[in-house]
Amino acid sequence: MEFALLLPTLLLMGVGVVEVGRAIYYTIEVNNGATAGVQYGVQTWVTALDTLGMQNASRSEASLSSMTSTATYGCTCDTGSGTSCTYPVPITTSCYTISCTGGQIVMCDQVTTQARITPLFAFPGLPTSYQANGHAVMRVHR
Repeated sequence: MEFALLLPTLLLMGVGVVEVGRAIYYTIEVNNGATAGVQYGVQTWVTALDTLGMQNASRSEASLSSMTSTATYGCTCDTGSGTSCTYPVPITTSCYTISCTGGQIVMCDQVTTQARITPLFAFPGLPTSYQANGHAVMRVHR
């Protein structure tokens, strides 16, 4: 009798654990995709401008069909404070237009990824889908 009363609660908790695990998995995949895309871009100054290559690298890493990927690049002035490339990257058309006194001009790549998560089970009062977001920013190697 006690088992029959507790079974629905245990099943609901089990389904909740599975859904939370799926959400964590999607979030990790989306972040790994963004990291792989930006790692492709920062190899050289040539790959730093290859936004399509960065997007393809992020999509092939994540293995999620619903994931979208956006790659951008920009330049900023590094004054030696240790944080030259921050999110979001300032988008510039040319690194030569930036005035940088007391530092050096650096190029930064950024990849932003998104994926929609549809729960396996629909619960009343909860959304029918969730969005996992990821982004990565790195400084281009010289």
